[in-house]
Amino acid sequence: MKKLIVLLLLVGLTGAVAFAGGSSEATTEEEGFSGSYTFGGSTTVEPIALGAIEAFMEMHPTVKLSYEGTGSSSGVKGVLAGTYALGGASRALKDSELEKGAVPNQIAADGLAVVVNNSVPMDNMSSEDCAKIFSGEVRNWKDVGGPDKPIVVVNRDEASGTRGAFLELLLDAHYGKKKGKFIADAITTESNGDMVAKVGTTPDSIGYCGFGFIDQAKKFGAKPLSLEGADPTVANVKSGKYPVQRPLNMASNGELKPGSLEKAFIDFLLSSEGQKIVKDEGFMAIR
Repeated sequence: MKKLIVLLLLVGLTGAVAFAGGSSEATTEEEGFSGSYTFGGSTTVEPIALGAIEAFMEMHPTVKLSYEGTGSSSGVKGVLAGTYALGGASRALKDSELEKGAVPNQIAADGLAVVVNNSVPMDNMSSEDCAKIFSGEVRNWKDVGGPDKPIVVVNRDEASGTRGAFLELLLDAHYGKKKGKFIADAITTESNGDMVAKVGTTPDSIGYCGFGFIDQAKKFGAKPLSLEGADPTVANVKSGKYPVQRPLNMASNGELKPGSLEKAFIDFLLSSEGQKIVKDEGFMAIR
């Protein structure tokens, strides 16, 4: 009788495995996944991830997934630390992150739109003027063809992949690689949503956001600018006419392992259904 009780206890302990944030100890995809997994990182990637999570959990009802919008740098750090199973990054991964073992898994592409408050009577801007505004070299709208009013710059926090991509693609492109610097006294926001809300409610302001947040910006009272005469559209990004674009990644700690939940989730994002979610959220599919 005692041997039977011990055997039952061992079986019970084996079946009670808990799956924490960065765990990849799931059953095979054929058997169905189970347990709880936490993803996190870029607020740009967040709407894509949430849409995919909802669909993925319908396919695998015994698994629970969540996503925390903490910023790209935090997402990659979380993956490397084991806090997150996958980390959203709205930029290319840094050399320092790659050296530590982070691997980018691109799921979509995105353009960065420059947005201004509706009080700004401008519809187009050169990349050079835009870089000068965000660096603080230009402080008044009159110097770029607008009214004689001070420019209010709205920026993202330093953990933001959108900020990093904008710095590299616009300021560094104008001032030289790693020489671009943002104006110090800008208003700081913590997400794309916060950014478009702040620009939309702040007269004479300018900011930037992912293409997926342009409609939200319009609802708040902001509008996207054309750059170099090209409207911020998916078609213009694909043709190369629109100059500011970037990859959207889900970073993993090392290469994705066959049979793991992480690989199954990335495979789903790259499937026709997953890429439809990408497009439905206003971003560019890569397949």
